[in-house]
Amino acid sequence: MKSEDFDKCRQFLEKAIENSPDNGELLKVYLRLIELKSEYDKETDKARIEKEIREAEINTQYQTAVHTNNTDLDKAYHTNNTNYGMAVSQQQGENYRHYQTQVHGTAQSAMQHGVWPPQVGHGGV
Repeated sequence: MKSEDFDKCRQFLEKAIENSPDNGELLKVYLRLIELKSEYDKETDKARIEKEIREAEINTQYQTAVHTNNTDLDKAYHTNNTNYGMAVSQQQGENYRHYQTQVHGTAQSAMQHGVWPPQVGHGGV
């Protein structure tokens, strides 16, 4: 029973009881009205509490999913950054090795063809 309907009924019964104080039936109806309102309020409060519990459970599940997703995203992000850093380092090493091989090959070719004579005291002559 809604509060405004309850209040109207209660006020009506209170006036009726004031006008006929010796009518026991009015008092019984008044008490039954109070009992019904109490039962209604209990059920309403119970439904509200159950709704709040369900909302809290849903919110907890949501927060857990968000945390898990963020954790997985962070792990993937750091793994990708680590793999990228390792690949860059490896590529730089390969580039440097290739450069050194090219320099050595160029120097060898120059010495073999007499373009760049070996330095005295450095090597074979």
